[in-house]
Amino acid sequence: MSDARRFLLQMSGVPGSGKSTIARHVGARYGAIVVDLDVIRSAVLDGGVPGEASGRAAYPVMYALTRSFMDQGFSVVIDSPCQYDEIVATGREIADERGIAYKYVESCTDDLAVIDHRLRARTPIRSQRRGVSVPPVDLGEADATGEQAFRGWLQATKRPAQGYLQVDATKPMDVILKEVETYLELDQVAR
Repeated sequence: MSDARRFLLQMSGVPGSGKSTIARHVGARYGAIVVDLDVIRSAVLDGGVPGEASGRAAYPVMYALTRSFMDQGFSVVIDSPCQYDEIVATGREIADERGIAYKYVESCTDDLAVIDHRLRARTPIRSQRRGVSVPPVDLGEADATGEQAFRGWLQATKRPAQGYLQVDATKPMDVILKEVETYLELDQVAR
């Protein structure tokens, strides 16, 4: 694929907001490789890294894989929550270093009932929450502050200053995917 058509898409949103579903669709539609932080973090946990440290260990792996796949000529979708400025900055930096379009899509909803339903309906992997108040298996069985944590994560989401897309995660998925496709195919690229 020519550099003019390649992109790095950074997906964002709280767990259960639909970012992985969107990421997989974009990967299939555009031949992009999806680099999923949850898959990496689960592998890191399987390797014996404790729960709290697994996130710190997984992010460098996610960035290294992203760089490697981009250097092999692929578009890449990074599937991770964007809770820190450095996550957005690193995504943009990787795209800029390679002269590739940088895109950012945030899947948004503050409806915790919708999020909880989605989390409970999926088959979670080791690093994923099993409900708003049900943390990953390595972090315990119940989380009385789960709702508070989600509210904090919603407020803490980082995004670029401009050129990004926010989608309403409560809309039907086919509508969301059309919005994302339109955004990715715009001639004007935010860099």
